[in-house]
Amino acid sequence: MKKWNPIIIIVICMIVIAGAAYFIRPYRTADPGPSHPAAPVSDDAQLTNGKQVWSTSDVTSVEWDGKRLSWMLRRAGEDHEEEKGKEGAWTLNGKKVSMNQVDSIMAQMNALLSRSSESSRKASSLKAEVIDSTVTLLSGPEHGDKVYQIAVEPAYPETMWIIPAGQSQVFPVPKKDILELEKNIAQFISSSPAD
Repeated sequence: MKKWNPIIIIVICMIVIAGAAYFIRPYRTADPGPSHPAAPVSDDAQLTNGKQVWSTSDVTSVEWDGKRLSWMLRRAGEDHEEEKGKEGAWTLNGKKVSMNQVDSIMAQMNALLSRSSESSRKASSLKAEVIDSTVTLLSGPEHGDKVYQIAVEPAYPETMWIIPAGQSQVFPVPKKDILELEKNIAQFISSSPAD
């Protein structure tokens, strides 16, 4: 029996170490992307993989207040139903834009939130985050308004976090994707008015 004691002690130690390593390992997020589908963890039913988060037909305005760029995309006209199908029924910073441009903006924003919904973490786990942008989406009384903040942790500057107001989960987005969206918006703002 004495011969088995060291083996039993070693096996028990290995089990304890493996269990401790499992529970104490540092937090890691998966890279956003289609590598492994996961169910959304947000209480917000609109944040789902592969589905539109924001529908152009429901949105009345999007205001993006950021450190590098601020802009407002707004449905022109008071009569939502009358205007929603018309070309040029939208303005970007007060200048008419085409439906193709509006659809492009909304598609990029949907892609950011749809991809990021595959990986999340608790908002309370962010460390010394700095708010980079605030996005306010107005959809009218039927769909409710949404506010999102986009933050960055100084220790990880290449990942930005989408923080939906009132939610306990935050969603990662590569900084390059945010910069690409802002670059496209800047080009729309500087281009000639849509006819």
